[in-house]
Amino acid sequence: MIDLISSSNNVFVWNAEDWLKLRKDYRIIGELVGCLPKKPRQDILSGLPLLLQPEEVSLLLEKNVARLVRYPRLQEPPSDSLKQVFEEYRNTLYIEQEKCLKREREKQVIGMMDKIVEGKKRKILGIDTRKKKANKPLDPKMQETLNNIEVNKQDLLEKEMAKLPKLNKSEALVQTHTIYPWANKDDVEIVKWEYPSNYKQQLRYKTFKDLWERGYYITNGDKFGGDFLAYPGDPIMFHSQFIILCKDKNEEIPITTLSAQCRIACHVRKTQLYAFLSKEHDNNIKYQSFQWAENV
Repeated sequence: MIDLISSSNNVFVWNAEDWLKLRKDYRIIGELVGCLPKKPRQDILSGLPLLLQPEEVSLLLEKNVARLVRYPRLQEPPSDSLKQVFEEYRNTLYIEQEKCLKREREKQVIGMMDKIVEGKKRKILGIDTRKKKANKPLDPKMQETLNNIEVNKQDLLEKEMAKLPKLNKSEALVQTHTIYPWANKDDVEIVKWEYPSNYKQQLRYKTFKDLWERGYYITNGDKFGGDFLAYPGDPIMFHSQFIILCKDKNEEIPITTLSAQCRIACHVRKTQLYAFLSKEHDNNIKYQSFQWAENV
């Protein structure tokens, strides 16, 4: 079960695998609001955490896909035992990086061993090892002498590896955790979710759920003046088809507002939908669509 993290009246997903599973398997998009660890000074691309809409949270809880939790321990100063665990973990990462650096250097040296051996033989004979000179062919006698020189490749490998500088702890990569790595069941507190709690929220949630069950991907519709945007496929590959506004069936819409909303939808090549609860159909969601028609 996926853990949704409650924090400051918002709900986040911090785990990258959970983010991918929600998007691929459950068509939950949310909004990435974090900065990328390697590019923290730009605001074009965002990373984890994923901020979820209240409707997305309610749907995941209703479908028993996720649970809503919080970690009280994260609000407290770290204990001495946790600090010790953290330092041991950092030391383990440092040792692993040091070994990895040596393995990669060894691969590089072995891959260049023929050139290194050639250069070593030339130095023994006092032949110029510069690139321009090394590319020129030697006379047959000198070439034969060069070929007869024996060089211990293992000793040469050890000498090259000894040149590798020691990795300082200050130079080691530091892992940026996106989830609490040492959590146990006693650290997790289940949070009660009380959305939707009124008529307007009920209308929004039922609309979201209905569109989701019809197979659409749904995102926030603020950028086009709507409540939701509905996509026929993943928003990475598709444009949205509908701008959805949730309205009470008896609510009056001024003609100027209606005209403005429909013009926006027409301009961005989408269909404007008004969603409302129909008492005649067991309070199910019904839609009224508007499209701009040319004069005839």
